[in-house]
Amino acid sequence: MRDIIRAEFLKSKRTTVNKFAIITPLFTLLLCTLWGGGQNGAYNWWYVMFLPGMLAIISAQIITREKDISYKGVSLYPQDKGTVWFGKILYISILFVFSSVIFMVGIHGIGLIFESIIPLKSNILATVILILTFLFNIPLSMFLTVQFNMFVAVLFNIAMTMIGVLSFDTTSILKFFPYRTSSALMAPVLHILPNGLPVSESSLHLNGDMVIRDTVISIIIFIILTILTSLWFRKREAI
Repeated sequence: MRDIIRAEFLKSKRTTVNKFAIITPLFTLLLCTLWGGGQNGAYNWWYVMFLPGMLAIISAQIITREKDISYKGVSLYPQDKGTVWFGKILYISILFVFSSVIFMVGIHGIGLIFESIIPLKSNILATVILILTFLFNIPLSMFLTVQFNMFVAVLFNIAMTMIGVLSFDTTSILKFFPYRTSSALMAPVLHILPNGLPVSESSLHLNGDMVIRDTVISIIIFIILTILTSLWFRKREAI
């Protein structure tokens, strides 16, 4: 597995994949600094638009690179195709964590330079939760890219995220929508709404009882999707 991850880093060394994981959080921070959004505005743009878009694009790029050479690169590994697929998920997850840490440090820096609204403890907790609740996007985006293309994967991911944000305050069945979890949990953790506005002190959204439960559910969804897509990729006869 270590060899697969190392190989992925080497293959992406001269591409935009690794650079994209660095540029995206920095661009988000710069954008909000110039527009005066502060820490709240930066977080809002991050988990509503830039993070899901970045994750979908990186995941799709990894698969598109393999599709362009008819998956010949996959056959070069001594491991079976399912293991290679899992290795790619781990590689993208590492990039995701690295990108999230850059954003977290940048948010803290914005607080030091300008007004600090989000405490460091909340900043760290929010980063961990966003990582754990967005992980399931990776195998799903990879699957959609194999089945269709990068455009479909990215459009689907962003569209579902927007639906999740719009259903933030719903009491319907959409409250169980996986793409809603991240934005819903930022309210009790950061005390901000998906639109960047602060949560009122009397709001029920400050109730953090569901933070652990919903985060664990997202992790379970990620594990299930990883296993299912790995088994599916292993059995693909066209590769």
